[in-house]
Amino acid sequence: MSNKSNGTAFEREWAQMLADHGFWAHCLKDNANGQPFDVIAARNGIAYVFDCKECASGRFQLSRIEENQKNAMTLWSETGNTMGMFVLKFEELIVLVPCRMMQILQKDGKSSINKVEAYRIGRTAAHWFECRDRLDKR
Repeated sequence: MSNKSNGTAFEREWAQMLADHGFWAHCLKDNANGQPFDVIAARNGIAYVFDCKECASGRFQLSRIEENQKNAMTLWSETGNTMGMFVLKFEELIVLVPCRMMQILQKDGKSSINKVEAYRIGRTAAHWFECRDRLDKR
């Protein structure tokens, strides 16, 4: 399976996980001009955007973050929406890392992160879903 097809499969897997947790989720179609994120989701009046990255090598290369993704996620957040998230899949572990954290790492000269580093600056998918559930019960 190619990197592109692995990535597309993970995007669909993430969208299904969101749907299984009561979110409306949609995978954005790849576009020749570059898409700003892979998945958009909403639940209880709150919208979320995600860019999914398969990390088969055990590391995520920060150079894989495209300029249009950073710009779109920054503007998304600046216009009053939730923070854009990168969803990193390291084998069986899925970690969500805010776009802003990725930008800080890049600014600090970091070129890649492993799953331990991602876990340190992000949240596991299970923890992210638990937090959303608690927020919704308020």
